[in-house]
Amino acid sequence: MKQSKQPGIIVNTGSKQGITMPPGNLTYNMSKAALKCYTEGLEHDFMKEAHKDGNKQQLRAALLVPGWVNTSIHLKAVRAQKQANGETFDIENDVFFHEDKPANGAWMPSQIIDFMVAELDAGKFYIICPDNDVDRKTDNLRMTWTMQDITMDRQPLSRWHPDYAEQFKEYLDANN
Repeated sequence: MKQSKQPGIIVNTGSKQGITMPPGNLTYNMSKAALKCYTEGLEHDFMKEAHKDGNKQQLRAALLVPGWVNTSIHLKAVRAQKQANGETFDIENDVFFHEDKPANGAWMPSQIIDFMVAELDAGKFYIICPDNDVDRKTDNLRMTWTMQDITMDRQPLSRWHPDYAEQFKEYLDANN
């Protein structure tokens, strides 16, 4: 990409879980946190290189952070596991949602793409997609609370800690 000297963009797909770190899926959260870090560093390197040479930045990186999406990823994993175990796969009962059986709160993949393209056209790096359950303001509040675990010396993952449950609810109510 660099050698072509043509404009280009690298879009990595992160996750809100890589930012807010909800308990229960540590490996996934870590992988998405690492990808966030990598993509931020990549964009910074592209910017530094362009400014060092006095050129307009030709290459960009962006972090796509979808909300809840109606995909068939879980469907395919459950089907593969059932087949590996010699069990029958029942699409209606074995998976909660997928593209052909969308959950009300989730966006369809095409909505994510449309939102991403609009945000890229606006020059955004962080593309934090809302969904039908959580709006951008609530996402921002959740992310801010997570970062404040450090700056306010709270317990890690305090949003899910019983000692902070009421405080988190009050924080959302006061700021939403």
